[in-house]
Amino acid sequence: MPFIIQNLIPEAQNPIRITENETGHLALSMMIEHDFSQLPVVDEENIVQGMITSDSLLKALSYFQDSLGSIKVSHAMAKTKVCRIDDELSELLQALGDTSAIPIVDKQNKLKAIVTSYDTAEYFRRRAEDIMLAGDIETTLKDFIEDRHRNDIGELDAAALSIAIQSITASGSDLKSKFKSALLSYVGQTTHSTPTPDDVVINSVYEKYLHQQAPLKTFDKLTLSDFIQMFRNIWDEVSLSFKDLPWEAISQLLEGVRETRNAIAHFREITPQQREQLKFCAEFLDRHRPTVDIPLKTTQTFSIVTETTQTATNLEIVGNVVAQNSEINPTEEEPDHSDSRYAPLAVWLQSQTEDRVPSTFEEIETIIEDNLPPSARAHRTWWANDNVSHPQSIQWLEAGWRVSSVNMSSERVIFSRVEELSMKYICFFGELQDKLRHIDGLSVQLVGNQGRNWVCSTVKLEGETDNEGMRIVFSFARRSRFRIELYISERESQHNKPIFDLLHEQKNEIESQFGASLSWERLNGKMTSRIAFYRGNSSIKDSEEELIQVQNWATHILPKFYDALSEKFIEAQQQIIAEPETNSYGEQPAVVGY
Repeated sequence: MPFIIQNLIPEAQNPIRITENETGHLALSMMIEHDFSQLPVVDEENIVQGMITSDSLLKALSYFQDSLGSIKVSHAMAKTKVCRIDDELSELLQALGDTSAIPIVDKQNKLKAIVTSYDTAEYFRRRAEDIMLAGDIETTLKDFIEDRHRNDIGELDAAALSIAIQSITASGSDLKSKFKSALLSYVGQTTHSTPTPDDVVINSVYEKYLHQQAPLKTFDKLTLSDFIQMFRNIWDEVSLSFKDLPWEAISQLLEGVRETRNAIAHFREITPQQREQLKFCAEFLDRHRPTVDIPLKTTQTFSIVTETTQTATNLEIVGNVVAQNSEINPTEEEPDHSDSRYAPLAVWLQSQTEDRVPSTFEEIETIIEDNLPPSARAHRTWWANDNVSHPQSIQWLEAGWRVSSVNMSSERVIFSRVEELSMKYICFFGELQDKLRHIDGLSVQLVGNQGRNWVCSTVKLEGETDNEGMRIVFSFARRSRFRIELYISERESQHNKPIFDLLHEQKNEIESQFGASLSWERLNGKMTSRIAFYRGNSSIKDSEEELIQVQNWATHILPKFYDALSEKFIEAQQQIIAEPETNSYGEQPAVVGY
């Protein structure tokens, strides 16, 4: 159903207008009185002649060098496009491309209304709010359902939720019953007798020829109707929160919402009564939503820590290699100007070691160094795990996290690691380990494969015993990239930048030996630095065949990467540690090469 202009016009609109023979002074006075920047101009029969605007009035004053009292409206009037009340909205939008207001006329060209750019913006704002309200209702129902399917430690019980989904999935029993009735009817009519059904035989025939198991949907693929059914199944458990409101009452409300939501989804106009029902239902469910106890963190800080804040500790030297920091978390990045403003949140989530991380809205604003939009505090659907249309959720989902709980009133949220991705990471890096072990001439040992998006390896020449090896990290990075990197994270963190800078001075030689340009990421403002090589179009969500290609790529790149950097890295370590007094490196401009 197309959108028509009539949907934008209030029923009782009586547009302010002026005739051609009135003075410019009167036109300006009317604009000021009604806070308009234009007025439609009509003749004695209300037929539209043009439009007078503040701009056209100023031009007439300038060109005629006359007074407002002397200039007539016809002297300052400009031509205008007009639209009919039953024209499609697309025609109005095209006409508004050249002006800020369009007169709406009937077939005699008589003025019926006026539509401005503000009116169209308000129309689409209202429709967007309708979609948000419908989304809030659906998301709140999901919250109720998930809350009833949590285990003892508050995490979602996937098995229990799957059983609940199966309970609302069509089983085919209705079709079996119809098949039985049809079969008995056929036998009765052809034999002119009353058949005695053999249920075992009937069921066997049905299972063999007609039965088709309905595929089980995932929770995020369910429809609003599905969520309403699941909500009905848990109503006895949650009705106390609703002061024992009978299901028939809530069912009638939700059924009305479902019809309205379908109308919105099919681009049909909804009535003011339907819009009010959406608002009522969203607010009603929100008032009764399950209370989620989201703990506040007392030890976590969000200030940026620089390398100059670290204190010195004793060094440990193994053979001729200085021991690197054994506890590293190579997820630090510097989002660039093209990144989403929520990219720092994704980077922060990737750095977390726990599987469930609570945070307040204010803390998230500190992380992203920006304010959350008003809708984040007004609509539960803003926090929905939408991997298509919401830039904020795309960021945390890509990082391997999902929002598991939100308390809108206390402005707190819990992010949980996506378990399915954790298992994929474990499998991927386990298979990669097997391939890396077969690289001729190198001894490679992966450590720390705990379901994260990265894994650290110790690499050294085969048979070498006088050092612990160089730390090389493999990781899935944001924006669907996979990287191999030398992550410079020394136990004495004040050495990281000087080591990076010494290596960067040899950039041309290192890249020449490696055979390609590397990404030199000093990570100013961070304690660590990175030298990396990236492979694009690589995500843990790729197919098995594509992930095998990523593993093969890493196996092929590692020997060249190690050969190009290992000796120079060891030399840089030794030089920085041997002459600390000469290494007063200050902050340098970021060096990044993608």
